[in-house]
Amino acid sequence: MTITDIQSLHQQLPERLPKMVVFDLDYTCWKTWIDCTAGPPFTYDANVNVVYTKKQEDVRLFEDLSTVFALIKSLPDVKIGIASRTETDNWAIAALELFRIPEIEGSPTMMSQIDYFEAYPGSKIQHFKELEKKSGILCKDMVFFDDMLYNNNVTKLGVLFNLVDKRKGVTVQSLIASLVQYDKESRYVQTKLDFSKH
Repeated sequence: MTITDIQSLHQQLPERLPKMVVFDLDYTCWKTWIDCTAGPPFTYDANVNVVYTKKQEDVRLFEDLSTVFALIKSLPDVKIGIASRTETDNWAIAALELFRIPEIEGSPTMMSQIDYFEAYPGSKIQHFKELEKKSGILCKDMVFFDDMLYNNNVTKLGVLFNLVDKRKGVTVQSLIASLVQYDKESRYVQTKLDFSKH
């Protein structure tokens, strides 16, 4: 997908957008559990945008992932965050520093486009409390993509949770659907607040 194609997707976006879109990594951004691979040193094939472990296992992004990142980065007021329970955050960072986003001019690395990064074992609740603290963005202004249903416990913080299909990862359409849902829910909250004043 080209930069022009990314701009054309803006026509499908709602008026109100979240201030941060947050992603899990394993089976959400890429098609594996990275801490179950042989790990680094990694090599990278720019022709296919694939990272290989020291035993030549491939770590592949889901098909739409780079487009999803490019679309978010085309929105000036929306940040990208990571919330992962991986035990090998250094491996994840090393891979993210190799993967490229060809839909953005200059094909920057994925890591360079991530604004906030929380990756360590523990609860996603803790991840989101840290994201809120470090960014100054309230959890109610974040949407989250994760392949594990039990991580929907972050909704009690106000986060809009999206369950990811492990076979497809985050798609452009699932991103747009989530943004539309956020817009609807934020309008509902605003309406309730407005009525409560009278």
